[in-house]
Parts: sequence; structure tokens; C-alpha cells
Amino acid sequence: MTGSDLFSSGIYPILDAGWLQRHLHEETWPASERVRLVRDMEIAGIRLVQLRCKDSRLRCRGFFERWIDLMRGEMEQVRIVLNDHLDLVTELGADGVHVGQEDMTVAECRAVLGSDHLIGLSTHNRLEIVDSLAMAVDYVGFGPLFKTDSKPDARAPCGLEGLAAAVVESGKPVVAIGGIQPEHLAAIAASGARAAAMISGLWGTGGRFMVGHCIREFARGKDVEP
Repeated sequence: MTGSDLFSSGIYPILDAGWLQRHLHEETWPASERVRLVRDMEIAGIRLVQLRCKDSRLRCRGFFERWIDLMRGEMEQVRIVLNDHLDLVTELGADGVHVGQEDMTVAECRAVLGSDHLIGLSTHNRLEIVDSLAMAVDYVGFGPLFKTDSKPDARAPCGLEGLAAAVVESGKPVVAIGGIQPEHLAAIAASGARAAAMISGLWGTGGRFMVGHCIREFARGKDVEP
């Protein structure tokens, strides 16, 4: 599956264990609730999902395992990326890893995973975008675009102008990250970003999963001049 296929929906869902538990008590969900969410992503055309967990390795392993098993059973073409936890990528049969600037290097990840796995890299400024051009990454995340509560140590927001500049500079698919809500999506698409990574913005009032709505909002900006 090419990079274009991976981001064809325009939305890159991130299922964050901490956020889901704090806001939606995910650990208590019946299996049917998780199945419904996964089927919603399949119907919407999602082809790449990131699983993120900043807890103990044991709890992260359990979180990753239950979602990987569900997605493998319900989604035909999905690729699953783990945030960090390189060892669990191979152990659990995930499709790749997403790393930050302070994590294992892309070269170290590629040496472990080989050429068949995906590697994503977070970037925050022009220098990091330029550096990524020489790395064996499949896509770069750029941000945070806006203030985000899902990452307490997040850097200062880059904004839409910073995103548009990163798209011009990068030879890799650029995914917008950080504080993204549905009302931002048309402008993100108009900037030329391939997709928007979303955590809290995927959920509406009462815990309603809004992936289809988000995809439609992103599509509205595709034909708009930046």
C-alpha cells in the first residue's frame, strides 16, 4: 500500500490509551463497543491507525493487543502503527512505529524493522523537516499546530502557516499533528498536508465517534487554495 493509499481518507486516527480511559473509560467497554468503532473506521475508509500508550509496558501491551486483534479481524487493509514501543511492533505484529525527536533514531528503527514496516517521525520546525529528507521515513508528522492537552510537554504551536511551509519543504507525506479539531480540517487540507492526526477531535458530544464527519470536513478543503 502506497503513502497515497494510506492517507486517502485525510484522517489519521490516534487511539490514545490515556485519553480514552480518562474521558471515555475505555477499559470498561464491552467488546461490542470496540467492534462498532473499528467497523466505523473500516466503513469510512481509514487505512492507517496509530495506537499510543504512555503507561507501563504491561498495560500498553494489553491495550495494543486488544485493538490490534480487533482491527485485524474487522478491517481488510488497515496498517497499524505503534507510538514508540519498537519491541512490541514485532512482538504483536504491528505494521510500524512512530517516533519523536528524542526517541530511538529512524536508522535504529529501520535496522530492526527492515524495509517492509512503516516509520513515522514527529517534526516541529524547518530544520527537523530538512533533516528528515535524508531519513528512511514513510511520513512526517508536523506540529503541534494548535495547543494540545493530550501531550503536556508539547512545544509551542506552529500554526497553519508553519504547516504550509513544511509541506513545501518536505519530500515526504506531511501529517498535521497537535490539537486538531473538526473545524480545523478544511484549512489543513488546503495547506497541502496529506492528512490530519486526531485524538480528542474524533469524539463528539456524549462520546460519539465522528470519524466520518472528520473525513468530510477534510475533503471540503482539498480544492481550496492555501
